[in-house]
Amino acid sequence: MIKFLINPFKTIAGLRALMAGLTIMILTVLVGWAGNIHFPDVISLKTSADLPFQYLLIQTISNWFVFSLLLYIYAIFFSKSSIRAIDIFGTQALARFPYLPGAFIGFSDSIEKFGKFILSKTIQPGLTISVSPMEIAFAFILLFFSLIMLIWMVALMYKAFSISANLNGPKGIVGFIVILILSIVVTATISFKLFETGLFG
Repeated sequence: MIKFLINPFKTIAGLRALMAGLTIMILTVLVGWAGNIHFPDVISLKTSADLPFQYLLIQTISNWFVFSLLLYIYAIFFSKSSIRAIDIFGTQALARFPYLPGAFIGFSDSIEKFGKFILSKTIQPGLTISVSPMEIAFAFILLFFSLIMLIWMVALMYKAFSISANLNGPKGIVGFIVILILSIVVTATISFKLFETGLFG
């Protein structure tokens, strides 16, 4: 079971991975929508109230699609193997499953309340927010949990890429990092532009 959670791509790939991954992403959007969590770029998970379901869905799909497309293009040029788009896109969809449990942190207001508390002590001293030591401790636990989910997801994304593109070593690692950074910029811009249109407000 542990091996499967660390590397499910040895047993699930291609169309099966794509269908499972898309199902998980839709479930993640549902949980995020219910718990006021959204996904502003390819790896971010943030609290934000009253965002419509369709906005979160487009946001999540674009995060997956942009990253997968850039990985696929990179693999075509730098891998010596025959690359199938279904393998890249499918395994990357499946690799996003750690954000399904991660999205559940939105059902607690501890992180949002703690953030407002920090603002009241720094940037906005006029803001009065009372937070108990228990709430602060719980906020740190949730933040640590979300960090673990992030690390797990990025590790799965790299593992999926290295297997489906048959790229290991410096060529695979450097390419993955560069594409990840580029994808963060592109997907964050897409999220902002979508929000800016006012279509989902």
